[in-house]
Amino acid sequence: MESTIKTQPVPSWFDPYAPVRCDVYVLLAALLGRPPSEELIKIMQSLDWSEVLPEGLDQALQVLSQAGHRYLLTALEEEYDQLFVGLGRGEMMPYASWYKGKKIQSLPLVAVRSDLFRLGIVRQSEFCEPEDHAAALCEVMALISRKTMEVPLETQADFFQKHLSWWLSDLFEDLRAAKKAEFYREVGSFGKCFVESEKEFLDVK
Repeated sequence: MESTIKTQPVPSWFDPYAPVRCDVYVLLAALLGRPPSEELIKIMQSLDWSEVLPEGLDQALQVLSQAGHRYLLTALEEEYDQLFVGLGRGEMMPYASWYKGKKIQSLPLVAVRSDLFRLGIVRQSEFCEPEDHAAALCEVMALISRKTMEVPLETQADFFQKHLSWWLSDLFEDLRAAKKAEFYREVGSFGKCFVESEKEFLDVK
């Protein structure tokens, strides 16, 4: 008997996109976790993923790379400090706990720590932020999306859905609208495009 179930065609960008997902997460973790370094800006300016990224995400990356040309490192450091550090706190609060209930170190952090333990991932001592910080979560996704880790896509999708997809787009949208953001406005645009690509790739609603 012939099946009447119609399968959806896989988008053409899925196959070339899959190998670079880890690198994109590494880039976002670096941008969110500390002020951009000279080395990171040079890396951004040399990136050419036009053959592997979906069109909208590639365009956002090109705009971000061009933005890196326009600012001195001291200006980027000052902008990062105003956005994420500040006097007492910065304009942005890049924590899942904050986006869940406007307070830090709450239930989302407990859930992240539980899943990290289950995955056998140990927190690095040099990173002082809680594990539900956006940079830390991007680092985890970079780790589990590496081929050598051989973590099934289902496991990646589960972690992404539970700990990133429900709030990271909002963080990047807030970053685009932040009063102190200039360079980081483009980080927000790129990050938001990437989250949407990941939702489609991992089939997360």
